[in-house]
Amino acid sequence: MLKFDPRRVFGLRGIRKDLTFLMKNGVGRSTASNLLNFNVAYVKIEHLEKLCLLLRCTPNDLFGWQPPKDSVIDDAHPLMSLKRGPNPKDLADMVSDIPLEKLEKIEGLLDQLRDGTV
Repeated sequence: MLKFDPRRVFGLRGIRKDLTFLMKNGVGRSTASNLLNFNVAYVKIEHLEKLCLLLRCTPNDLFGWQPPKDSVIDDAHPLMSLKRGPNPKDLADMVSDIPLEKLEKIEGLLDQLRDGTV
């Protein structure tokens, strides 16, 4: 089953007040609430594009896929790239109790990832 899951990307980006974030960026309250609460039968292309621009992601990042039960699907099937595990932990929570000298190492690694040197 294909599922629209923008909250996953909000979590990865460390955006905790996702409704407020969307409204401050021009998405109406009703639309933002529907998008965040999976209360949509479809997603308008312009909303999908706006989310991608705001969250610096692709449409694939906003969707997850779970194969139907009792189905055999080849691991090379393109939909497998949308198969997700449990929602990731909030990065701020993950680093909250790490000693400062180790946080500096994490900062260096993030810089390398951002620069493409890792």
